[in-house]
Amino acid sequence: MSEAQGKRQNAKGKRQNFRTPTILTFALCILYFALIAVPASAQDVKSLAEAEGKLVFYAAFNASDTKTLTDGFQKLYPKIEASFYRATDAQLMERILTENRAGRPLWDVVMSTSYYGYNLKKRGLLASYDSPERKFYRDGYKDPQATWTSIYTNYGAFGFNTRTVPRASIPKTYQDLLKPEWKGNIGLDSRAYEWFATMVKAMGDEKGLAYMRELSKQVGLRNGRTILAQLVAAGEYKGSLSTYSAQFEQLKPAGAPVDWIYLNPVFANTHPVSIAAKAPHPNAAKLFIDFVLSKRGQELVRGMNRIPDRIDTPPEQPRFIEGVKPAFAPNEVFENFEGYAKTFHEIFGGK
Repeated sequence: MSEAQGKRQNAKGKRQNFRTPTILTFALCILYFALIAVPASAQDVKSLAEAEGKLVFYAAFNASDTKTLTDGFQKLYPKIEASFYRATDAQLMERILTENRAGRPLWDVVMSTSYYGYNLKKRGLLASYDSPERKFYRDGYKDPQATWTSIYTNYGAFGFNTRTVPRASIPKTYQDLLKPEWKGNIGLDSRAYEWFATMVKAMGDEKGLAYMRELSKQVGLRNGRTILAQLVAAGEYKGSLSTYSAQFEQLKPAGAPVDWIYLNPVFANTHPVSIAAKAPHPNAAKLFIDFVLSKRGQELVRGMNRIPDRIDTPPEQPRFIEGVKPAFAPNEVFENFEGYAKTFHEIFGGK
């Protein structure tokens, strides 16, 4: 073999030796990324959650109902200590923002209302988690990016006093409320901003605002939906808007002369549940989300006299969701919330 041939052969060997480890390294990298891309199994999440040993739940409903959910979770997972903090949605938002500014988030999961859920997502404070239970929830009741899923919804209804409103006078459409017989006889929450904005968008901006201006001639403002329902029961108003169907049902067992109907489209106030982007106990948070979205968790929600959002867990009264054409607040409403609040007061008065 000549010297030139020997050099060519050595060079070929070196290229082969270089190529072999390079290909092997590349293959190992592909295998590594394939393995880390595989989501952890339910058993893995459970083991990791139990190792974390704790869950902190922030909730915007009463302490009794919040405790029902955390107790139900801890019964299922006794190795995880589940604690909660409950407050109004505005108070929860302030607490979460304060913790975030301090760089010390203490919460794992939050349940709030649609407006505050939107703002938490916008600020990047929510993690994406596509729970396997989300397949049982319809569009509109869950975020396409999997940052939230609603566990129950309040539906806006027209509640009325059965003693002062003859059956023939029960309205069938929003337009019916503009009849002379309803002038001064309809109560409206003085801060029903999300209801107002959502209905305006659902009716179409021009028609919606024109309707609201006519409606303003018929209504009186009162602060709070619960008080409104009670005033209807007492006969101070013949009926009320922006109150929820469940609020009137809760008055019936005591003998209150009230009933309600839906006027489509129906304002739907969802209650999203989400995981903190920097949850101290992320695996326990996933386990808790799976639980509250499961049939077992939604049955607990139903037992609170609330309207579950899971499709195979209907409310105690099927009437709560029959014939409902839900109107969800679009993002535009949340982006211009202060503007809609200002317009509300310009039309209806109050402050």
